[in-house]
Amino acid sequence: MASFFTTAGWRTFTATVLLAGSITLMGANTNSSNFLHGIDVSRYQAEVNWEHVKESNISFAFMKATEGDFLRDPYFKRNWELSRQHGIKRGAYHFYLPWVNVDQQIELFKKTVDLQPGDLAPVLDLETFARDISDAQMRIDIKRWLVGIEDHYGIKPIIYTYQGFYDKKLRGHFAGYKFWIARYKNEEPSTHPNDQMAFWQYSEKGTVKGIKTPVDVNWFYGDINALNTHCLPQPSVAPAAASSSALAQTEPAF
Repeated sequence: MASFFTTAGWRTFTATVLLAGSITLMGANTNSSNFLHGIDVSRYQAEVNWEHVKESNISFAFMKATEGDFLRDPYFKRNWELSRQHGIKRGAYHFYLPWVNVDQQIELFKKTVDLQPGDLAPVLDLETFARDISDAQMRIDIKRWLVGIEDHYGIKPIIYTYQGFYDKKLRGHFAGYKFWIARYKNEEPSTHPNDQMAFWQYSEKGTVKGIKTPVDVNWFYGDINALNTHCLPQPSVAPAAASSSALAQTEPAF
C-alpha cells in the first residue's frame, strides 16, 4: 500500500508481474476458479480508467481514503464513484500512523468514507511503527480504531499488513478479524492458527489495462458469494403489514 510519507528501508520485496489481460496465480496450489482478482490504488496510480479495469476481469478494488488525522487521498472521491459506476466491488482503506491520536484518525475516516450496502468492509492498513510506542500499546490503539469503525459502520473491518509486520506485531493478537496480507516471494502468506486470511496481495508490480503505472494486485480466497460476506449488507426490509381491508371478514352473499 502507499503512504504520503517516505518509509524507506522497512521492507524488501521480490516482485512478480501480472501481464495485462492475463491472470496467473503465483505460488498457490489451488484452482484459480475459486479466487477473485482485485487491485488496490492510491494517488500513485493517478486517474484510473475504470471502464478498462472492468474489462480486465477485476472483481474488486480497494482504494486509499485517508492517512493519519488529516490526509485525504486526492483521487479517492473519483475512484470511489467511478469504480461503483462500472460494477467493481469497492472498498476503502486508512493508512494508520501509530504516533497520531487514534480517535482523530477514526473521525477522519468516518468523515471521508460513506459506505453503501454492497461495499467492502473498511480496511486498516498497518505498516508502520513508532519506536517510543510499545507493541502492546500499539495493539490497544489498533483495536480502538477497529472497534470505533465497526460501531460506526456496523461491519467488522479488515486488517491489511505485510508478512514481516504481521509476524512481529500482529500474529495471534486479532482473532475474529480477517487479514489481507502482502507477500511477494512467490509463496502464500503464513498465519497463526487462530487468524483468518481472506486476501493475498501477491505483487506490487501488476499491469492492468486502464492504469498507466504498476499497481498492487490481489487474490480473494473465494467466489463472489463469499466476497459478499465481507460487504456491508443490504438493509433488511420488514414485511408490509396487511391492510385492514384485507383482514376484514366479509359476510358471504346469499
